[in-house]
Amino acid sequence: RTGGADRIPKLSHIMAKKKVLLMGKAHSGKTSMRSIIFANYLARDTMRLSPTLDVEHHHVRFLGDLVLNLWDCGGQDAFYESYFERDRETIFRSVELLIYVFDIESDNPEKDFDHFAGVLEAMEENSPDARIFVLVHKMDLVAEEERELILDDRRRLIEESCRGVGVQHFQCFGTSIWDETLYKAWSEIVTNLIPNIGVLERHLSDFCGICDADEVVLFERATFLVISHAQAQEGKIHAVEETGRQKIFHEDKEGDEEETTDAAVLESNEDGFEDVQTSPSPPSAVSPTADPPASPGGNATLSTIPSNQNAMKGVGRQIAHSPTPQFDAHRFEKISNIVKQFKLSCGKAQSQFQGLHVSNSKFTAFIDAFTANTYIMVIISHKDPAWGQGTHTAATLLNIRKARNHFEQFIPRS
Repeated sequence: RTGGADRIPKLSHIMAKKKVLLMGKAHSGKTSMRSIIFANYLARDTMRLSPTLDVEHHHVRFLGDLVLNLWDCGGQDAFYESYFERDRETIFRSVELLIYVFDIESDNPEKDFDHFAGVLEAMEENSPDARIFVLVHKMDLVAEEERELILDDRRRLIEESCRGVGVQHFQCFGTSIWDETLYKAWSEIVTNLIPNIGVLERHLSDFCGICDADEVVLFERATFLVISHAQAQEGKIHAVEETGRQKIFHEDKEGDEEETTDAAVLESNEDGFEDVQTSPSPPSAVSPTADPPASPGGNATLSTIPSNQNAMKGVGRQIAHSPTPQFDAHRFEKISNIVKQFKLSCGKAQSQFQGLHVSNSKFTAFIDAFTANTYIMVIISHKDPAWGQGTHTAATLLNIRKARNHFEQFIPRS
């Protein structure tokens, strides 16, 4: 709910340019991943990219007002000599975030770690408060059954290098341009640059409860990276199911109140969200989570064939009678990948992507344009066979529409 403590200044006043260093050896895949995330390249199209020479500067707009001043640094040995000597202060001062990329197939890992240690020393000297992300890239080239073991070993070596120069905090990801792991890593990276992310998450959690949703996910409009998500709490799920009603959220100038409605009628409210009574049903069980192996291949395109429908599995709360209940730990990033490729396909056909509505016997998923700079996904599992028909779907879509103005204050227009 919106109270005085959550009133925040316009983000445009505090979202200045953020200097981001993208570093790693030559041919490690830095420019390819940047082009996929920010320039709408397909993975197969990156083959035509040329190696980066010296430093390329890119100003990337994210969420409208957040500008990433991205320094894509060439990885040839001669350039590293320049970075560490002549241009040391220019390169490494005032850095908000360092992204260092290791090529898992490198033929000279010792030299890679020497360069990495030199970069860490320069960062400690010039930007000691910068956040550090390390991407172990091209993991698709490693046999699937060996990936976890090899990544753990490489993570151990990275941790030793960090501790050797006094760096205590870093995050490490295994990535590939051919699957959702790239989206997972970059979603984590960019959300570290969003101010007041905690406030946004609290309001998204409120909205999740209002819609009686299992999960709500917020995607950045241009990149389709995940920037926030909320999941239903088990106690709240059961409380709603027992009453058969959704909560009403109102942004009320006289005060904040929560109510329930007895009528299956939608009423418009300029300041709040909408609500409708739902049919009671037996409580569903929240399933345990599981972390399946990362996908080894191909960019996904949206279709109705089973291989792509599998990307939606594990998205909603699992129904109690499901024989193998589990969550896919990469479900959001898989959907990012699929929907972004479909969105690009729409553009090539001179059509504009607005949203999706996917439904089966277990759940309904709504993906719709939300604020000026985001899309939203709402996942609702079916509590009775009639769910997804008539007022249930209309209520959810209306709540999404009415919530847009409320969330604009946290993600303002550019």
